[in-house]
Amino acid sequence: MSDVSIAVLPFIDGSPNKGQHAFCDGVANDMINALGNAANLHIAPRSASFAFGGGVPDFKQVGQRLGVGYVLHGTLTREGDKVALIAKLTRTADGTDQWAKQYAGAITETFNFADDVLSNITASLSVQAVAGRRFTVRVGSTGNVRAYEQYLEGLGIFHQRYNEAQCTRAIESFSKAVELDGNFAKALARLADCHSTYYNLFDALTDTHRAKALDAAERAVAAAPDLPLAHTSLGIALTQWKRFDEAEAAFERALVMNPRYFEALYNYARACFQRSNLKKAAELFERAEAVRHEDYQVPLLLRQVYLSLGRLDDAMKTARRGILIAQQALALNPREARAIYLASGAMIQLGMYREAVEWAQRALAIDPDDPIINYNVACSYAQAGEPELALDCLDKAKRSGMISYGWLKNDSDLVALITQPRFQALLKELEAQQR
Repeated sequence: MSDVSIAVLPFIDGSPNKGQHAFCDGVANDMINALGNAANLHIAPRSASFAFGGGVPDFKQVGQRLGVGYVLHGTLTREGDKVALIAKLTRTADGTDQWAKQYAGAITETFNFADDVLSNITASLSVQAVAGRRFTVRVGSTGNVRAYEQYLEGLGIFHQRYNEAQCTRAIESFSKAVELDGNFAKALARLADCHSTYYNLFDALTDTHRAKALDAAERAVAAAPDLPLAHTSLGIALTQWKRFDEAEAAFERALVMNPRYFEALYNYARACFQRSNLKKAAELFERAEAVRHEDYQVPLLLRQVYLSLGRLDDAMKTARRGILIAQQALALNPREARAIYLASGAMIQLGMYREAVEWAQRALAIDPDDPIINYNVACSYAQAGEPELALDCLDKAKRSGMISYGWLKNDSDLVALITQPRFQALLKELEAQQR
């Protein structure tokens, strides 16, 4: 049984006031997540497919740029409590429609429309679900329309949560969804993920956000124990508390439900790396790459694992592959800072020092005050022989509280700074904070 491939584009907003973009994007995003239950379907990541939103695309170009054979697209119109959807499955090779259908009814029918689209797509492409899973947006969802709207609004911001302001906005939207329906598992899980991100990147000096992350994730699991997303969110939250055995159990439960679940594979690998279980981290990253080969994060993080394992040839090959994939992602989204700074670190490994510094500066130009950008750029500068620039970036990153004493002391990318007085002063400051 060979895999087929698809990209789900954001639905065009057909509403009279053109003010329903969050709703249109969110419904498409929910369908992407539901298609993740497929055993023989490759799905272009949202970050890539949503670059083709805004109108009817050149399907052949989409196919070539994203490496997919089919595109799901259409128009979603919302007027008050009414909704209409035109959905089409188009073959990218020749632009012919494989399937098309129109829907109209009350907004409460949105779930029925989405599930019918999923059913027709999977039937048209002979796609099978992973054992025990099904293609539906209903698992872990809500019957409360207002709660669903708030969830979709948060979902539209969710992928930008590595920015503090956007992370705060996403938390607000998901929190409103949960206030309207306390058993809305998908909203609870994403709320947990945002709190985990906020703790990790912007407020690691207090326990406020990681406590809220754990509470929301536990509530998500209780509300929908058969939702892999909920168990993955719990695994992430438990990792923040360094409760690694419990986190591993949560990730494993998600992968029993769906062995191809990318978010579980990716975040489980990161947890294993943090725990120094390097062989397991490598295995999980390799599985994640097999599921989503166009994700630049996986090879660019995997090359660090290979380095730590002493697998230098594999690390070099993976670094080259990761840089190429990052370049492809940046062709679609030139301001994706994470692709830039992760690739910059890989360039250092390959001896591309001038290029690495140029890419580091390019990442900083996107948001000069972002702590995660500054920390990663500091690593590139340190390895490229620019200690003062590296220390300037670390000072900016420190203000958010995201840098811990143990993290800074043991980061091999910063070893060139050990003899620098400013670095030693920073270590002492962080050591005093944790007493």
